Amino acid sequence: MRISVQLRRSLLCLTHVLTMCSLAVTMHAQRTREATPRDTAQRGARRETYAEPLDMFEQQRLWKQFSDLSLFTQLGPEMIVRKIRYAGADGMIIPGYFFAPRDTTVKRPAIIMVHGGVHGDFTASYATEVRSLVARGYLVVAPEYRGSTGYGRAHYDAIDYGGKEVEDCIAARDYLAALVPNADLSRVGIMGWSHGGFISIHAVLRRPELFKVAVAHVPVADLPTRIRTHSEAYHKIFADQKGFGGRLEQNPQAYVERSPIAHARKLTVPLLVHAADNDDDVFIVENHALRDSMVAAGMDKRGLYTYREWHNPPGGHSFSRVDTPQARESWRETVAFLDRYLRGSR
Repeated sequence: MRISVQLRRSLLCLTHVLTMCSLAVTMHAQRTREATPRDTAQRGARRETYAEPLDMFEQQRLWKQFSDLSLFTQLGPEMIVRKIRYAGADGMIIPGYFFAPRDTTVKRPAIIMVHGGVHGDFTASYATEVRSLVARGYLVVAPEYRGSTGYGRAHYDAIDYGGKEVEDCIAARDYLAALVPNADLSRVGIMGWSHGGFISIHAVLRRPELFKVAVAHVPVADLPTRIRTHSEAYHKIFADQKGFGGRLEQNPQAYVERSPIAHARKLTVPLLVHAADNDDDVFIVENHALRDSMVAAGMDKRGLYTYREWHNPPGGHSFSRVDTPQARESWRETVAFLDRYLRGSR
């Protein structure tokens, strides 16, 4: 019986991943194993001591390698796939990914795709969305902004939620300008999920002249409300960051300033927001607050703010990234919205 091309690719990917896992573990064990000095007084024999387990940041680096391998194996046969580095805010080097159709002779619109998670990263789980966009002729840049995992402690600890991380993502456009000659900089959009949606909204509020369109799925929108409805451990992540200057009750203005709802009147770029009323991470109250702020500012009537809310969709917070009728409907609307402003399709 013949094995399908897709199955062969999946088996090849699995083989590569298992091989790399085995090699990585073996190399780590060989590299970290060390022998103690000879105890000539008692034994005159050599003893071996094995290394401690990998710490959190070493684990993250290792898993990033596996994730990259999976991403490149899945998408490499279909398109250009590159791991990139560019200068973000204050000159910090930001890793990222670049995806593009193989035909580089055509000027193409571009999308900055921003991953979610307070400390998250861009993984192979985004392959479906990348494949869909590249097949439609888009260039895609996915920044691993400060605070992302997989690049060591310094990158992780540099987290600046709602601050320089936004500039890191905006700077992905500079990468296109400098190193991608067929990027049409007059047609650039930005999109993301959850925290990535939060960054996408901030990007078009701060630098609207750089973007034609933005999409935010289940975005974080109201930090004071978010802090009050989440755990103390979650609050501490923010309170420990220099940009917030302490806890919500100590410096509420910082939390307000970094909330999209506080800047609704600044919106000049078309924004699509999709939300779920059963979201157990970004509670729907946040997106209701964003919706109310945008409506009060008249952004819906001006055609700048489009909102769609699903009732109890499977997946909740992740509803638009699973294979369900609701997710497929959300993606169709998303692609149509992007096409309208970046490809002139109506």
